[in-house]
Amino acid sequence: MARCLAVLVCGLVLITGCGNAIYVTRITQASDEVARAEQLGAAARAPYEYYFALEHLRKARTEAMEADFGAAIALADAAYDSASRAVQVAQRVEPSRPAPVRDSF
Repeated sequence: MARCLAVLVCGLVLITGCGNAIYVTRITQASDEVARAEQLGAAARAPYEYYFALEHLRKARTEAMEADFGAAIALADAAYDSASRAVQVAQRVEPSRPAPVRDSF
């Protein structure tokens, strides 16, 4: 019985300690993808996806500061997914061009 309890306690310690490491990996991936979207002009070409990713990234960092790594990981994943969609949309959408000015002589 004592052995089972010791294994359970060790397992809980390991699981709890991994939250921070998983968070760091996921937040780094999400940050990189948001930066990629920004470089492609997603703020103008895919504003919904871009700002959704940006806010989820911000909220993930807030949750991590409060040591809620489960929520932070989920938010970082959502930020990554949305930033990936922003990248795809930004690559498809043509940049808007101003209308040509016509001379009226």
